[in-house]
Amino acid sequence: SICAMCFLSPVVWITFLATSHPIGISFSNQLQSRRLLTSHTSAKSSDGDMKVEKSKRIVFLRHGRTYMNDFIGGVHFGAPNFSDIFPDTPENRHRFIDSPLTPEGVEQAKNLKSVLQRTRNLKDYSADKMEEERVFGSLLDEIDLVVVSPLTRALETMDIGLYPLIKAHNIPIVANPLASERLYLVSDVGKTRNALKKMYEYVDFDSCMPNDDKPWHFQPTDDLKKAYVEWRPSGEGQLYACLGEPEDHFDRRMTELYRFLHQRPERTVVLVCHAGVIDWFLHETFGNCELRIVNFDDLRHYK
Repeated sequence: SICAMCFLSPVVWITFLATSHPIGISFSNQLQSRRLLTSHTSAKSSDGDMKVEKSKRIVFLRHGRTYMNDFIGGVHFGAPNFSDIFPDTPENRHRFIDSPLTPEGVEQAKNLKSVLQRTRNLKDYSADKMEEERVFGSLLDEIDLVVVSPLTRALETMDIGLYPLIKAHNIPIVANPLASERLYLVSDVGKTRNALKKMYEYVDFDSCMPNDDKPWHFQPTDDLKKAYVEWRPSGEGQLYACLGEPEDHFDRRMTELYRFLHQRPERTVVLVCHAGVIDWFLHETFGNCELRIVNFDDLRHYK
């Protein structure tokens, strides 16, 4: 992970990694995972009786592999002479600005869909069924809300890997810029709201995004440009296409995202996002297309 943040509390998670290879579902702690599925809070109803309410869960899903992931894997982010300034060709603009999924990333998203579909079809919850299968079999029917980063790689992952399985249930899907990646490179510069609305007509781009068509990603003010101190690797020939999002700005944005999730009434929320966002909340490194279910109370929400 790039951001080194303090880890405040233990996180209970259920996880699997969708890759181009056979997918496995694994648990970090079987006992804790069972508690997560059955966790609840009690509250009094209007007639004074106690009612059981499920605890809020966040389903973190990182996007599939992108062209920028491939590029960084070959030259290493921040290495001497590293640069995200590419020759201005249609191919480079497509691959690296708001970097989309590679063919491998598309396959990862398809594998994610296959695993979720397979486990959803498990209707016989007999004793010999794996606990993991029971978890993910029920997950699709319990999703109340999907929050997705407006960056193309997150939208594509959601569109391929999740949306086909939930579209019949009319679950709201909200694009929220707060869930976008910390702006490291040109790959984190997103498309305009109007362009995205034409590509994903079923996604709500109006509730959380600016009404105009101005950039919604990090935009430094004139004062910040003057006072900007490069926090990415520098001094050895590195060149960057845009100013990076300072840590204090990113911290404030993640705190706002925490508050947004906290204020939502839904109990099971899928958050389709990025490595930097996940690192901030969990201090964990996710692989491409990895998914974990986390108790909301275990999220880190302040520095």
